[in-house]
Amino acid sequence: MTINTKKLVGLISAEHYKITEDTEGSLNYLWFMYHEGVNKGEFRPFIFMSELMLLKKYDYIEKEELQNIMAMINSSDLDNLDIATLCIHTLRNKRIKEKGEYSNDNKIYLDLKNIYSSDILNHEVFSEIIKTK
Repeated sequence: MTINTKKLVGLISAEHYKITEDTEGSLNYLWFMYHEGVNKGEFRPFIFMSELMLLKKYDYIEKEELQNIMAMINSSDLDNLDIATLCIHTLRNKRIKEKGEYSNDNKIYLDLKNIYSSDILNHEVFSEIIKTK
């Protein structure tokens, strides 16, 4: 895992941990484990997939593009992971530049806590990960 991938994993984990605070406990605990817990800094495909689903929710990416990036993430070629990292990083930065990072005060993300487990980190996320392997 490159430094860029590790850094992006940390940024995504921190933001998604904030999003799931005061929501369904198991998702928040999952993000805690990758944000501050024993899995801190570890890469898992669901981390990038969750960010991709967030980008899809806010119309920064289409389903076909999401599937292509997931195929790169799950490829055995580490260069593909680097390219996927760059794609996600670029799209995430664009989202944050245009909408801001998630916070309880950011009105753009008002409904995000309520729909997170159905629209962002859901069964589809894990199905996509399995399908691309």
